[in-house]
Amino acid sequence: MLAVMLPMLGTLLLLAAWPSQFTVAAAGMSAESRTITYGCWHDPQSGYYLYKSMDCDGAHTHITLTRDRRMVTESGFEVARFGRKPEDSPGTRIEERKLDLSTRNGIRIGMSRDEVVSKLGPPTRSVVRGKDNEFWCALYKKVQMEDRVSGRVLRNTYIFKNGKLIELSINLDSIPGCGDDDSASDAGWPWSKF
Repeated sequence: MLAVMLPMLGTLLLLAAWPSQFTVAAAGMSAESRTITYGCWHDPQSGYYLYKSMDCDGAHTHITLTRDRRMVTESGFEVARFGRKPEDSPGTRIEERKLDLSTRNGIRIGMSRDEVVSKLGPPTRSVVRGKDNEFWCALYKKVQMEDRVSGRVLRNTYIFKNGKLIELSINLDSIPGCGDDDSASDAGWPWSKF
């Protein structure tokens, strides 16, 4: 943790950086940025979607890089289907752009499971899913508490199919979260569709 004295304010500000194996950004979109609070980009060449949403006035930020149209649709974005263009309603438009299919910490779509684990270390938690056990999901989680009741939790989820990275998500949540939710809980993880 880094402590910085602000001379003009005469106060001590604690700045905590996430460990280097964790990331807050993928394909040019950051969970810590407030510039884009809700948006979706699509790379027609790779077929990948990158979307971001914020809930509870920014207490919960979620970024996903995926090819799964169901996830994009369930997040409120209109995806073109069966040759029809989506309806252009406010907040649901998808912007076409080339995406760099990597995270800020150097993890790229298509990397092998061994390459990712070698770079990041063992995950906090992992699980095998799929009819033929073809999906391996790895969760990297870090909780930073400011005091006994307030803090943040960062989750990086990497999903592999047959040993290759096909999807990733970043979740940055405030503790406490909204209402009665337990932001530190991993209930329902992995949140992807299989």
